[in-house]
Amino acid sequence: MSKPMLPSASNEMSISSLLAGEPVGPSTLHSKTLSEGIDVLVWEGKFAQALSMKVRDDWGRVQFSCALRGRSQYVLPCGGGRREYLLNEGMSCMSYLPDCCGHFTHTGTIESVTVAVRPELLPELVPDMDLGLARQLDSAQCYALARSDAQMNAVAYSLAGAMYGRQPGGAQGKPRSSLWLFGQSMVLVSLIIAAQQQDANPGMYLSLADKQKLMRARDCLLADLSEAPTIAMLAKETGLGVLKLKRGFRVLFQQSVYGLFQQERMHEAMRRLALGNSSVMVVASDMGYVNASHFAVAFQKQFGVKPSSLKQRR
Repeated sequence: MSKPMLPSASNEMSISSLLAGEPVGPSTLHSKTLSEGIDVLVWEGKFAQALSMKVRDDWGRVQFSCALRGRSQYVLPCGGGRREYLLNEGMSCMSYLPDCCGHFTHTGTIESVTVAVRPELLPELVPDMDLGLARQLDSAQCYALARSDAQMNAVAYSLAGAMYGRQPGGAQGKPRSSLWLFGQSMVLVSLIIAAQQQDANPGMYLSLADKQKLMRARDCLLADLSEAPTIAMLAKETGLGVLKLKRGFRVLFQQSVYGLFQQERMHEAMRRLALGNSSVMVVASDMGYVNASHFAVAFQKQFGVKPSSLKQRR
């Protein structure tokens, strides 16, 4: 039996082809139309190697997504250039990018829930939407991230379970009614919009120059994953004050400075272990850990498995 082919970075897929059932490696897409112009989708996959592909949005829907598991990177065109986003577990996203072609990379076990709505339906569904968010949608270049709270995650998990035919606790049960799915989907949309409106006013305005400096700070932070520079060093390198640097990371990257460093360090460790060319001891040392047991604890905290078990499965 042949293995499914993974799209390469040079290939381009469309959302309509994905909805029509075009395979994307070891992944599944469950979708259901709730009413004219409103659909709910659950996508899950397990990628031993990073999956990279180009996807064109030929669907033209506003998408409200909640990432339940995994880590995805999106590189999207923006004002003649491009911008990179990280959608990690515990994050939500509101996007509207008609005719946009972006580069997507997914790593490890992925699961996400999306409610897709035709844009002309939103004014009736959300008549009190914040004007700032409405302008983002009107620009047709909207990709906004926010944190998921416990309520949002609970609704997203219940939707995913219903799409798989599972009841709470993992038991099989009667399929949920279309009315229940529609109601929960609208709750998820409202929670994601509320999270966007909360994050849209974080008490800190970032100018374009500040954002460029923060991107530079991130590049410096992640240049050597075996040892993080001090915040004072990053501030000096970029010309940002320490307080603005710390707050800017939370606003722009939804992470603390060292939280982002640790996250990226563990994902690089996962990538190297998955390749199978290095021992746990070597990877731990490369990632700056003198004690391999400390590395194992950090790795398990990040991924829920021991690094040695990952090696054993190969």
